[in-house]
Amino acid sequence: MQHPTPNYDIQAPAAASNSSKIAIIVSLLAIVFVGICVIALGLGVGLGIGRKNTSNNPTTTTSCVYSNNSTACGCAATQPTFTSARIINGYTATAHSWPWMVALYYQGNFICGGFLAESYQFVITAAHCVYGFQMSSMTIYAGLQTRSSLSSGQYRNVSNWEVNPNYYSSSTSILNDIAVIKLSSSFDMNDNVGLCCLPSGSTSVPTVGESAVIIGWGETISGDTSSVSDNLLQAVIEIQSSSSYCDVTSTSATQFCAGYGTTDTCQGDSGSPLMTTINNLWTCTGIVSFGLDGCGHSGYYTRVSYFRSFIDNATLYL
Repeated sequence: MQHPTPNYDIQAPAAASNSSKIAIIVSLLAIVFVGICVIALGLGVGLGIGRKNTSNNPTTTTSCVYSNNSTACGCAATQPTFTSARIINGYTATAHSWPWMVALYYQGNFICGGFLAESYQFVITAAHCVYGFQMSSMTIYAGLQTRSSLSSGQYRNVSNWEVNPNYYSSSTSILNDIAVIKLSSSFDMNDNVGLCCLPSGSTSVPTVGESAVIIGWGETISGDTSSVSDNLLQAVIEIQSSSSYCDVTSTSATQFCAGYGTTDTCQGDSGSPLMTTINNLWTCTGIVSFGLDGCGHSGYYTRVSYFRSFIDNATLYL
């Protein structure tokens, strides 16, 4: 909020006595003091309004208590931190604050993200991350912060996987984009490797307007493969209704839109989780699926709650 500068037109008499001069000086000092107070008050009101408006930006938090129980989910030994309530671009996540995050490598090359859920032998990811690939050439890494330090984490080969039978992909749409991977053996649970909670199949979450956290090692510049991040990045975005960049009107049961300004997921982030808090626990309620017209707009996410029966059956019979 700006205030015009007061125009104080004060002129001293041509011939003034000493007492008059003193009175004039005192008057000038008083006027200056009042002016400073007015300006300070104006700045204070302006900054106050600015702070109030930032409450409209997406924020999320949880105060879950870590448990080293092997069946516990949604809480890390290292709590995540958020640099600001107002997120414009992603930033480096606190190391090991998202212990369910995994990296999919195919023939030695990083291709997608995913997350551990239900047990330490199962990874949930996007169907397009595994469809048409050879299982024998896939390796899954857990417990990583930077991809340049693969030896700091654990890795497992793939035993089997199941792509959703209704998975469909075209140049403009991907539907039912979810797959469950069974590992050759379970990852070892520790402070850096944990499970994400899953939503129940009876609820349609997340909801429009809700804040969510996205994480991934994908591109930070759309179309620039050299910009694939070494560090695990995170950002806070918002669940959105349909827009020109993301229209889920006909498939809202299986997908949803999310984004915030220019903050978005990109190539390499596919399969990574979108997380919201349910019952004070981090819950993987979405899976990065795809975007239209490059990155930096609202993107499409698979709605995990819709596919709970698929996930449960896959982990039971794979």
